[in-house]
This record gives sequence, C-alpha cells and structure tokens, in this order.
Amino acid sequence: MSEYLPPDALTEILTRLPLKIILKCTIICKSWYSLITSPNFINAHFILSNSRNGTRLLIRESVEKSRKENYSVHWDNDAFDEYAKFSFPYSSMLTGELRIVGTCNGLVCLSDDRFGFVRTMYLWNPSIRKFVTLPNPDITYMSHGVYSNSFGFGFDAATNDYKIVRIVYIEKGVFSDRLEVELYELGTGSWRRITGGNFPYVVLHCSPQAFLNAVVHWFGYDRAQGGDLLIVTFHMRNEALGVLKIPLSVQFEKDWEIRLGLGVYGESLSLIHKPRNDDSCNIWMMKDYGIAESWTKQFTINLTKFDLWRPSYFRENGDILLVKSNGYLHLGFGCGGNLLSYDPRSKQINNVDGKTVVSYVGPYMECLVLIESLNRVSGRHQNFFGSVTSKGALLLPKLLKALRRSKESEDLLGWTLE
Repeated sequence: MSEYLPPDALTEILTRLPLKIILKCTIICKSWYSLITSPNFINAHFILSNSRNGTRLLIRESVEKSRKENYSVHWDNDAFDEYAKFSFPYSSMLTGELRIVGTCNGLVCLSDDRFGFVRTMYLWNPSIRKFVTLPNPDITYMSHGVYSNSFGFGFDAATNDYKIVRIVYIEKGVFSDRLEVELYELGTGSWRRITGGNFPYVVLHCSPQAFLNAVVHWFGYDRAQGGDLLIVTFHMRNEALGVLKIPLSVQFEKDWEIRLGLGVYGESLSLIHKPRNDDSCNIWMMKDYGIAESWTKQFTINLTKFDLWRPSYFRENGDILLVKSNGYLHLGFGCGGNLLSYDPRSKQINNVDGKTVVSYVGPYMECLVLIESLNRVSGRHQNFFGSVTSKGALLLPKLLKALRRSKESEDLLGWTLE
C-alpha cells in the first residue's frame, strides 16, 4: 500500500493531533512543514481544536517581590483543574508587570506603557511559546512630544489578520490636542497611519478594551457635552471610529478607573459599574448590539464584605469570576488579589483555592499563529519542546499505521514526547 497521503487527508488527520505532536511533525519533511504552517491548516486546526475541547481560562499571577509573572491555564469546571503553566521571558522595564491589552483567538497582546509612553509591545502565543516584538510606532515622545494613547487588539476575519489599533492624542496646548490613529497588522509586521478625521470623542488613556463583532470598545467621553462618558469603538475591517451610548445612570461617573469595566458576556457587550457610596456592583448587558435602549441591568452583586473588586470573566456555568484587590486597584493595571467566584443564583461569593495574587483572567485557546516567528530570546527559531530531529522520523510510520486502522487520533496519544 502506498504511503502517500493527499494533502486534504493529511490535514484531516494532523489537525486532530495534540499540539505538541503537530509541532514535532513540522520536522518530518518540508512538505509537512509547509502544510502545517499554511493559513488554511492553522485555521482548520483552530476551529477543530477549540470546538472539541472544553473552555479554558488564562490566569496571570504576579509575585511582587521578584516581579515575576506566572501564567497558568485552568479548565472552566467546578474543580478549576490546572491544564498548563507558562512564563513570559520579558517584563516591564519600570514596574515589572506588562499590561495585557487584550487576548484574541489564543494570542495575547502585551504592552509596557504603564506610565503613558510606549516602550515595548509584544504579541505572544503561550500555547506554542512563541512571540514577536512589535516595531516602534511612528508617534513617539522623541518625534512628537507629549501624548496620551490607548490600544486595542483584535482579529479581522475578512483579511485573516490580527491587528492592533493605537489611538493617540498629541498635546498641542493646555486644552488642545490632535488625534492620530495608527494600525499594526501582523501580516505586514508594520504600523501605518489611518485617518482619524475630526472625531469629536476622546478615548480615555489606557482604557481597558472589549473585543466583540470585529470591533474594539473602550471608555471615552464627549468633549462637547462636558465630558459625559460613552463607549468609543473601532471597527477592525472598516477601520472606522464610532460611538455607543451607555446607560444613563453611568454616563456621569467620574472615577471610571476604579468603578467601570468592559467585557463580553456570551455574545453580548457588558458593562460593569460600582456606583459611588454603594456596596454593590451592577453588570449591564447590551441585548441588541448597537441599540442604546437595549442596555439591561442583568446582575447586581452585593460586595459588603469586599472593599475593592474587579469582575473579570463570565464562566460557562453562569458564575462570575471577580478579583478582590489587596491594595489600590486600577482596571488597566491590577495589583493582584484573591480570585473569587460569584454564583448569581445563590448570590454566594467563594474563594478559588490557591489564587491570591491574580492580576488577569481571560479566555484561553490553542492556536498555531506565530509558528514561524523568530523569538527575540536568542535571535533564532526557538523550539520549546526539545530537539526531536532524531526521533521525528519515527512519528510518520506510527501515523500511517493509525491511519490504516482508520481510528481516531486517540491512537496517537501514547507517542513518546521526550
């Protein structure tokens, strides 16, 4: 029997393998490497892998004294079982903790901009231990002077590309600034300017983002209306700015940094608000996207026993994960605190065992994006799974044997991965 496999059949089999084995398969031959690193294979693997596996969460825990960040992945189940652990090789030059701009389809966008000016940005794929260091944007303090900025990260399905948008306000005078918009595309590896026009709304500096419907959302305000809060949007495909209104009771909130948050609940945009002089937290849902009248107060959480809070993630079972800070908490830069789980049915809040310095909780997905990237750790291609050149050839006959038996990929799970 011929051992030749048509590309479609090979794709069908390889996409069902565990991620570590797929990476090992790239060294079997050039044709397999070309197949596995192709956009079609990467997309097919992403869809299949994340449709078959349960929901997982990415958690960052900060160790203050050593400025070390620990990342772990947990199954979104009652036991909160640990799936994997990661570490990122770099940290902030000044504070030790990089700001997580956002996550999308398994990629994490990190920025060293805690004190305003951008120093370094990364796109990181923790599942394959690869990252890229972004080039410097065009607008810097050296080139344009004082500015404020906010970033948004997301995916453009129309171009099959990941993008980072940067909203910059360059100071022109005491009460005047100029809007500039820059866009980074992973496919080109470079920044470009786009027209912001006479957009009358301002994105709040380092505002947290929510990505939904190919749109980045931030908190902002209307200059003309005396600073009333709203949501500023940027559409990744149309590359256009826009606005959404927020509930009337939230529009006049002044301490937005510690009282407001944005998120995604199912397929809906969500807004988190802790009213002043109130021991509760309200979670609003935009039931009909883009329609201001569809904002609905979905949950009210009693926080009498908790001084500071941060709703961080909506779980599959309907519970809400919160972070209780051990000190001052800014929604853009968490200082780390206990991870809590709130059950809206019983209205009970419980500690998640072992998680006491959590500064980020978000979705985790496995993907192969950045598989061809060069990590800056040593300036060359990094294989984080060890050298497999001498063993790689052994994988092909095992794969073909499993194919001949016409069984599922479970036949391959016993392969040795040392």
